[in-house]
Amino acid sequence: MAAAGLARFDADGRLIWANAVFRASLGGCPGDRLDALLASLPLREDAAVVADRLRAGETVAFAVEPYKERGLLIPAEGEGGDLVLTFAGDGGAPQEDTGFFGLEDLLGDRAGEAERAIMQAIAVPLVVTRLSDGLVMAVNQPAGRLFGVPLDDVVGRSFAKAYYTEPAERDRLLGALRDGVGGVDGFETRLCRPDGSDLWAMVSARRFRFRGEDAMLACISDISARKRTEQALEAQWDQSRAVLNGLGQGVMAFDRGLRLVAWNGRVTELLGVEPEFLSYHTPYAAIARRVGEGVAFGPGSVCPDALTGSGTGPSAALEAPLPVRTAPDERSWECTRSDGHVLECLIRPLPDGGFVVTYTDVTERRNAEREIIASRELFELAIRAAREGIWQWDVRTGELWLSPYWWGMLGYGEDEMVNTAARWAELILPEDRELSARMARDLINGAMGECQFILRFRHKRGTVVHMLSRAIRVLGPDGELFRIVGSHTDVSDRVHAEERAHAARDEAERALHDLKEAQAHLIQSEKMAALGSLVAGVAHEINTPIGIALTGASLMAERTRVIRRDFEAGTLRRPDFADFLDMAGEAAQLMLLNIDRAAQLIQSFKQIAVDQASEERRVFDLRDYIDEVLRSLGVRIKRAAHGVEVDCPADLLIDGYPGALSQVLTNLVMNSIIHGYAPGQHGTLRVAARAVGGDEVELVYADDGRGIPSELHGKVFEPFFTTSRGTGGSGLGLNIVYNIATRRLRGRIALDSAPGRGAAFTLRFPRVAPAERAPA
Repeated sequence: MAAAGLARFDADGRLIWANAVFRASLGGCPGDRLDALLASLPLREDAAVVADRLRAGETVAFAVEPYKERGLLIPAEGEGGDLVLTFAGDGGAPQEDTGFFGLEDLLGDRAGEAERAIMQAIAVPLVVTRLSDGLVMAVNQPAGRLFGVPLDDVVGRSFAKAYYTEPAERDRLLGALRDGVGGVDGFETRLCRPDGSDLWAMVSARRFRFRGEDAMLACISDISARKRTEQALEAQWDQSRAVLNGLGQGVMAFDRGLRLVAWNGRVTELLGVEPEFLSYHTPYAAIARRVGEGVAFGPGSVCPDALTGSGTGPSAALEAPLPVRTAPDERSWECTRSDGHVLECLIRPLPDGGFVVTYTDVTERRNAEREIIASRELFELAIRAAREGIWQWDVRTGELWLSPYWWGMLGYGEDEMVNTAARWAELILPEDRELSARMARDLINGAMGECQFILRFRHKRGTVVHMLSRAIRVLGPDGELFRIVGSHTDVSDRVHAEERAHAARDEAERALHDLKEAQAHLIQSEKMAALGSLVAGVAHEINTPIGIALTGASLMAERTRVIRRDFEAGTLRRPDFADFLDMAGEAAQLMLLNIDRAAQLIQSFKQIAVDQASEERRVFDLRDYIDEVLRSLGVRIKRAAHGVEVDCPADLLIDGYPGALSQVLTNLVMNSIIHGYAPGQHGTLRVAARAVGGDEVELVYADDGRGIPSELHGKVFEPFFTTSRGTGGSGLGLNIVYNIATRRLRGRIALDSAPGRGAAFTLRFPRVAPAERAPA
């Protein structure tokens, strides 16, 4: 494996230490600057540019002498802002046999002693472990102090896994070492000390030969303080996210390592970068390049110094949206976007070496004050740029402050501002005063940390202004509430639009209600039409037996008149009287049979009519009821010259709603008669029923007509869909069938049809109808 060079530079870029491989490739002595070392390399970019890229965490490639190979400089963050560089080549360097090159040839038998002396002289914690089992083979004093253990108790006596909070972490490190072809940098993990305490560490590791065995050299940096700071910053960012996003100005905050730690959505709009591009710890240089590549400011708009940091002082960087570097005090400047908008940029240093940059669109107020000294003045400038009405209430003194823009939203000038609670109460609508007071009490009592609601105020012209009010609690240094801060946004247009939308929705709901009533009326009319058809069938069916009975009665009356005449005239003969008695007996028998037939028909038709009209639940025999329904439709079926076949077992009892089933069967038969056959075509209507399991009944109605195309299967059950609207079709027949099957009968219905194969409707429903829910 090729040798790896290691070097460490302080926060100012000066060399602290380097191993032999690093010095052989790049040279350098303690105190040399990184920029100067890089200047001697065959780089494609300026050395200062490369130095800034390394500080930002980017790996840099270049050609290496004397091996004529491609080299890599891999940066990692060290303790206290130091920079640890690893030099790695593609091959050609000598193979390592010990921890340090050339010691055997130089010192002979004293190589091991010299090796230990060199390790102890290095100020960075170093640990050498055997790859096969993790046995600790060498440790320097900084590593011993870091873990709080004597060196003699560790070397050759302990194993690396004992020092990982999670033993699997060492396997992960070894995997990263393999993936990195023998080297890995910036590996973060949690380690533990023998006393039970733990720490966050960043590990840079190299695989090499140590005392004849495969080993791993690990350089360990304690980043616990940084991790705690990052966690605190992340928590602080989560808490302040809502406040930052409520501002009208763009905000970005960077730590001392030039990494993004806080921002809001407004800054992405003003700088013209995608919201998803920004994330926690995004390097400053990457943001600067993305802004320079964007269209908001145009190509080349970012000052080159913003990327290289080669300037000798804090340049003003006028017309550039990003600063060159942080300055010892506040600085402000203006830059112009490609669309002509002017942004006021303000940079403010933080105590830990980081800085905050804010961007405010000041297109309409170029001559506004550019430098803010007091924090209150900065706050007032920000809220003016936010184009929102800002207010704050000191709960200790009762002082109320309302921004000029807040008064402007109500039509008042700055000379008309009266920042008092009494004036506030005059402007707010009386109906909203209680809501405002209740929210204020909840904020003061700590029942909520922030709130958002709409209040209505009276404009100077007398109109009503709807304002979206946001408010948050602000705690003092003592942790007690001392101020409530909020903003108001005029949302009158939005509220009026919502009111119009609600009115339109109400109108649509009324139209839908009317439509449903009309549909119900049409469905009822369809049912009445079916009932009328039933009446017509009754009239036709009972016409024959009644006619026969009437004929017999007429014959009886005529023969009785003749017998009476002969009897009164004394000419009645015995044979004539005997013929009369025979005729009377036959006529009476014939009349009784036909009148009884008519009575049965009337009773059957009456039961069906009652079922259809009342929809009462009862127990009935399915086969008998199917016959009765088909009998009531006999006139229409005979007129169409169709045959009827019924396949249903006897004694199949149903506890349900016969009227609903009658309506379904009637509509299916009429649908076949009207739509199922071409004019002059005759066919057979089939009804088959059977029990399915012990709880359900399957009823299949089928005809052998012209069938239904597959593209219409999804529409046939829709209301008002018909293919025969010009010939009297209402489009409700099958919709009524579907509604009755799924709602009243609590079942399901399916269609199976194709052109030329007829249509089959399969209905499945419970043998015992579920109980109706009691009305709420």
